[in-house]
Amino acid sequence: MKPSLWLVEDDPLWVELIQARYGDKFNLRHFPTVETAIEAIRAEPPPKYILLDYYLRDKPGTELLRAMRKNENPDAPPYVIMLSGQEDVQTAVDTFAYGAYDYVVKGDQVWERLRITFRNIARQEALEKEVIELRLRLRRSQLLVMGVVLLAFLISLGVYLQLCPEQRLWKWDPFGIGQKPPCVSAQ
Repeated sequence: MKPSLWLVEDDPLWVELIQARYGDKFNLRHFPTVETAIEAIRAEPPPKYILLDYYLRDKPGTELLRAMRKNENPDAPPYVIMLSGQEDVQTAVDTFAYGAYDYVVKGDQVWERLRITFRNIARQEALEKEVIELRLRLRRSQLLVMGVVLLAFLISLGVYLQLCPEQRLWKWDPFGIGQKPPCVSAQ
């Protein structure tokens, strides 16, 4: 099944170009305005990927980023890739501050930049899965070690109680491994 991608773009040429380029890889849904995309986000969870134009006719794309923050699932926020004709550094910084994953300038290198961005997203997701798997393995190892320590403690306590039934338990030194309990007489 193809992942979903929302395209929030008001330029018909870019809509056609992106549909031609990514239509076979994604289930594309087009929104010509920020307001229609905001309405869709209020009605349903956003997809995994959003290509968002910075300057749209009704509002700037950052308005969609603001609206998404209110309805965002913190466990699975969408990857928002801002598309813009602006090469202004401050514009890019502003989009990152609002939660965009990447900022891609429309132009000669747009397809290469988008390819790299999607590749980076895939790598990030693979690393996140690996971290989850490693945490689970670590937790299992910790539980195993705790079980072994508890078992060793119980065995040593049982041995002590057999050797020294008259001694009080609070005088017992559990860290004196390999030493004779105080109640065993030296021979």
